[in-house]
Amino acid sequence: MRALPFLLAAAAALALSVPARAQHSDAGERWIEIVVDPPEARVEPATETAPSPTVTLAAGERIAVRVEDEVEVGERNVGPGPVADAALGDVIARFGSSGAFAWPEEPTVWIAPSAGTLTFDVNAYPAHRAHGTARVEVLRLGGLDAAPPAGFEPPILQLDRVAGGARARWSDRAGYGLEPATLLLALTTSHGTVYRLDPWVRPGPTEVTLPLPPPGLALPPGIHTLTATIEDRLGVVSPPSTIRFDTP
Repeated sequence: MRALPFLLAAAAALALSVPARAQHSDAGERWIEIVVDPPEARVEPATETAPSPTVTLAAGERIAVRVEDEVEVGERNVGPGPVADAALGDVIARFGSSGAFAWPEEPTVWIAPSAGTLTFDVNAYPAHRAHGTARVEVLRLGGLDAAPPAGFEPPILQLDRVAGGARARWSDRAGYGLEPATLLLALTTSHGTVYRLDPWVRPGPTEVTLPLPPPGLALPPGIHTLTATIEDRLGVVSPPSTIRFDTP
């Protein structure tokens, strides 16, 4: 898969700062640089037409996006930008014929609601005298059933015994966030029977605790194994974590 990053040198019209630098795959990336002239430079027609900072997407296609912003706004007292609830100089986007909307400041995975074109811009008008550059990196992930991209650190999940049960804790390493709903908890009994326990729990943002043995589940005597994994929003699965416990 290839990332399609876009560089916006901003001055008028439609950024993002990433608080924690997200990982990105480094094999075969293709960068596109786009220069948007400051308002003062638009007196004469441009001699060259820069490509539009757009990505054409299929319905349900996922993309991972991160932005590095060096946009500065010279005039902040002339009113809001095209998106009132976004800060001046931040990245905004449009999808198809939709209106402009604020783009998340943190690295994110976005799913196209239908086939269309996603366009990035800077939240400013010419009167704001914005200048600088915003680099938008877009990595195509495919549909929900696509294989996860290579080159990213998997999330970390750790199972530990606690009083009366077990606790699973997890953290993201790629920088695009985790999907707690993908938590998988598999209990293998001493007789080899496998039970899925994740439908019985409600994971929080970073951890969940469950009782062992699970209430209502009659386990045979012996040593049982609990295994857990979780996925990040890129679809990368954590290495499994395992603990064992026994019942008389």
